[in-house]
Amino acid sequence: MVPFLLLLGLVGAAVLASSVKQINEWEVGLKFTLGRLSGRLEPGIRMVLPVVQRFARIDKRIRNRDLPRQVVITRDNVTALIDAVVYFKVVDPQKAVLNVENYELAVKDRAKVVLRDVVGEITLDELLANRDEVAARVRAQVEQFVSQWGLHLELIALQDIQLPSNISDAIARKAIAERDKQVVIIKSQADLESAKNFAEAARVLTAQPGALELRRLEALQGISGSGNTKIVFDLAKPSGGDDRAQAAALAAAMAEDARPAADVRVADEEPGLAEDEPGLAARIRRKA
Repeated sequence: MVPFLLLLGLVGAAVLASSVKQINEWEVGLKFTLGRLSGRLEPGIRMVLPVVQRFARIDKRIRNRDLPRQVVITRDNVTALIDAVVYFKVVDPQKAVLNVENYELAVKDRAKVVLRDVVGEITLDELLANRDEVAARVRAQVEQFVSQWGLHLELIALQDIQLPSNISDAIARKAIAERDKQVVIIKSQADLESAKNFAEAARVLTAQPGALELRRLEALQGISGSGNTKIVFDLAKPSGGDDRAQAAALAAAMAEDARPAADVRVADEEPGLAEDEPGLAARIRRKA
């Protein structure tokens, strides 16, 4: 009699232990009695009768599932490989268990189909330029289906877009051409601004003879010094001559500013200078 009672007690303890269920804070449980939904189990310690009752545990946390290497074709018939990720969670455990057999697999399959449909409606340039908008469209369309299964789609992100090598090379060449175009445009704008500034400076100098004379003296000071280069300036003639000739001579003098040093001589009269243009004249003798 005693062994029988001991055996009965052990069986009862085993049944009691198997009927105790712990529900975590991020979970919810559904209890089925003889195949019929009989209640919802909140977090804590709950009792489920063995044999006659079955217990389903549902995780309410956000889950992320990968959609690796989806082959899609854009509207302009370009094949691409897209790696995406789906974030979703269960908001209605009863629908998630009763309305779909495997809601995780259902979400992934639906997202794959919608991704191909959405990408097929746009061109490659639109796909590359508006990745976030494409992902938002896919999420909105998938959400219409998964909401019937008690799920909420938090986000669909396009992680990577891989293109055929020839398409990638063409896009790279296009980008390089666009950069070269911008370089040419910026340089031409700089040249235009520089030309406007030179024209304004020339207008001011020709309008004020005294300013041109000061500029000539400044050029003389800049090229003065010792060296192998000799520059002869004719200062005997008045400065009120041809402004264009003065500007040409001034430009020749200023061009020598960048050289290391110069030897400046002033000639009052020298053969050949009388035949030069009126105004400032310069003759450059260079020594090896």
